Amino acid sequence: MMGVIYINKMPYEINRPLSKEDGQRIKKNIRYLKENLDQEQIRGYFMEEGIWGFPDFQEIDSGATPLKKNEIFIYLLLKSGPRAYKVFIKALKEHHSTHIIEKLESTEITDDTQGTSVDHLADLSESQKSHILTEHNLLKFNKIVGSDLEILGKALELSENDIGTIRMQNPHSASTQIHNIIVKWRNRNGKNATLGTFTSCLMNAEEAGANVDWDVFDKGVEAVTKPE
Repeated sequence: MMGVIYINKMPYEINRPLSKEDGQRIKKNIRYLKENLDQEQIRGYFMEEGIWGFPDFQEIDSGATPLKKNEIFIYLLLKSGPRAYKVFIKALKEHHSTHIIEKLESTEITDDTQGTSVDHLADLSESQKSHILTEHNLLKFNKIVGSDLEILGKALELSENDIGTIRMQNPHSASTQIHNIIVKWRNRNGKNATLGTFTSCLMNAEEAGANVDWDVFDKGVEAVTKPE
């Protein structure tokens, strides 16, 4: 059994993706992982290895249900750097979760040329990157992620309570929910709510498994930054 005394290491900054191959293994099995993972049994390994800290555990525990907690765990895993996947597999082995390992390792890896490998931020001009988004601007992006509301909210650093409240206030309109999620992010960030920052958040959401519609994004960029 794993000990309860953790190695005193400073956790890495949580903003580095897994390798493309390992990221595919996780993202192609997100539903399976959400339904079968027992994250409470293995997450201590991430602290022992200096990858996560107590705030990350608090974020996981903010999930209202086991499925929500697993979803947050997976989101953190996807942006915890290449070494995190090895720690994940090690933890699964030691807790005899071989069915999950077999599922991940048997996943077909494809040439990921049209997903998260595209740097959409690099396609923006400097003036576009620095454009401060207005609430009216945000109407152009309210169909950007379809139903992946929670992943987008986490990528924008909103809390589980924030996301849940917005969902309850607008239960029948996904586009309104997404708009209100983005508005809350904008209001919290003020002058830092630039198109460049928003683009980075969308790329993080895509890394975490959200289906970002970049055609909607491109049209939105053109609409909000075109000369008067």
